[in-house]
Amino acid sequence: METEQEDRTLTIIMILSIIGLIDAIYLSYLHHLVSSGGGCPTENLPGLDCGVVLASDQAKLFGIPVAWLGILGFIGLFGLSLDRYLNMDLERTYYNTILLPITGLIGTVFGIYLTYAEAFIIHEWCPFCLIAFGLTLGATFFALKEYGSSLKDFLGGKDGV
Repeated sequence: METEQEDRTLTIIMILSIIGLIDAIYLSYLHHLVSSGGGCPTENLPGLDCGVVLASDQAKLFGIPVAWLGILGFIGLFGLSLDRYLNMDLERTYYNTILLPITGLIGTVFGIYLTYAEAFIIHEWCPFCLIAFGLTLGATFFALKEYGSSLKDFLGGKDGV
């Protein structure tokens, strides 16, 4: 029974990761389009201009487009989930039960910062960025729901404390 629940959770995380990967690839394309002087499909919507967001200083981290980091993050979530799904009986995939929620939490913290930047620094919203953040939140929720106790044990937490 537990295996079926874990299978469902991993399947959900993989689906969210694939959708997130598609979204992040599209954001990378838009980033390139905007940096080449092109527009964004939401540029005529008040307060929802992806072009302004993707042209901002917050759209890059150490010169790397944030969308590329999203691609790496969603590939990581998908890869860890798929490896655990296919090799659940192998002891080495135990670490995936720790890495999945950690990867999701890193993405969530970064997404919180980027959403804050959209609201209070850039003053524009990018719907595709918000979709990526929502998918990250969803994947993180399911990873923590399924593997939160493994992560807690790994970090030295005691049950009931």
